[in-house]
Amino acid sequence: MNTLFDIIDGWTMKWNRVLIENTLNQVAAPFYKRKLVFFLLEEFWDTLELIDDPREFMTEERKISHIEHLLSKERNERAAKTVMLEVTESPEFKVTVLNTDEIISQHPGWFNKYDGMT
Repeated sequence: MNTLFDIIDGWTMKWNRVLIENTLNQVAAPFYKRKLVFFLLEEFWDTLELIDDPREFMTEERKISHIEHLLSKERNERAAKTVMLEVTESPEFKVTVLNTDEIISQHPGWFNKYDGMT
């Protein structure tokens, strides 16, 4: 069992944009099913938009630095350490959030409601 913090911290060791996007999508899915947007995932999506901006010169080191900076914020670190995940890598990469309802009930301020696609 891992936390979201563990997974994100791993991104700072080896940058893999496809794996990052896949992970964020799978972590977001159980919250989206409940019509909720998790603030931490939105912050990561915003950071990835900046990283992907062709007008920005992004070396691997700068990409990793942006992720480390985001994760170093106290609220973000706490949220990332709260999300418990089960990661399966074979036969296909799959991430399952193990404590979705618990997170929502204990930390309702971490979520915004939405009525459509994000």
